Amino acid sequence: MADEQNNYIDQATSIAIQDAVDNIRNVTDICNTASGVAMAKLLEGGDKVTCLTTIAESNQLIANAISNYEKIVALSIECRKKNTETASETTRKRRFFLF
Repeated sequence: MADEQNNYIDQATSIAIQDAVDNIRNVTDICNTASGVAMAKLLEGGDKVTCLTTIAESNQLIANAISNYEKIVALSIECRKKNTETASETTRKRRFFLF
């Protein structure tokens, strides 16, 4: 049973990390497009403040996505370590009762 639980936790943390990676990719694609449009408008003589604000906000969104990824990875590692410790304690208790 402990191995099955470990597998579920491994799977859940892996999916969470993959979702965070997908989020970075999606946010980056959207922000790069928005920045490109803002840059094109700026070169055409558009409102400088609006264009530069759009580019700055796009960069901030990408930074936020990366920060979220780092937090998710750290929490996944912490969760896995706690699960390993719990599984080890359970295994030790079982071994004690088997002897």
